[in-house]
Amino acid sequence: MERDTPANRSDNVRLIGRAVEDDDWIEGFLEEMPMGVVGLVDGGSPYLVNQLFVYDPDERAVFLHGAATGRTRSVVEGDGTAEACLTVSRMGDLIPAQMPVDFDVEYESVVVFGEISLVDGAADKRRALESIMRKFAPQLSAGDDYDPIADESIERTSVYRIDVEGWSAKRNDMPDDETTYDYWSVRNDGGE
Repeated sequence: MERDTPANRSDNVRLIGRAVEDDDWIEGFLEEMPMGVVGLVDGGSPYLVNQLFVYDPDERAVFLHGAATGRTRSVVEGDGTAEACLTVSRMGDLIPAQMPVDFDVEYESVVVFGEISLVDGAADKRRALESIMRKFAPQLSAGDDYDPIADESIERTSVYRIDVEGWSAKRNDMPDDETTYDYWSVRNDGGE
């Protein structure tokens, strides 16, 4: 089912020069990135959980999975659906400056907004779980390299769907000089 393009909220970012209004770039970033942080509200308190995810551009939906019971499921089942956001980011090099307040970092990030719900029906859950397998193990095939997903595995797994209603993206690209450096290289080298 083809869905409307999500509302791009990138023009609401403080540093407008870093806003990304290219919906194709946003979708490509969501398709590429492996992990994000899902934000929910549990009884008035924020609840964040790191999740592997898959984005389906045809359905304009994000699919996640988890245990059959637990806090995420309880929050989503509260009313059958709940508002959620998913933030996905990639950090690049650090960008030094003469004054510490002007230090910066290369980054790319997307925040997705929408309604999260449980995926019902074994066939729909299977389709979502198989898309997760294709994303995270594209070099392997069911039946040859691993057993196909068993019915009992589907029964004991919660599959969630976030229908993407809106998104916001920012990016800070690398400057054209050689002063940038990788965080891990200086952490691992002790700054030497």
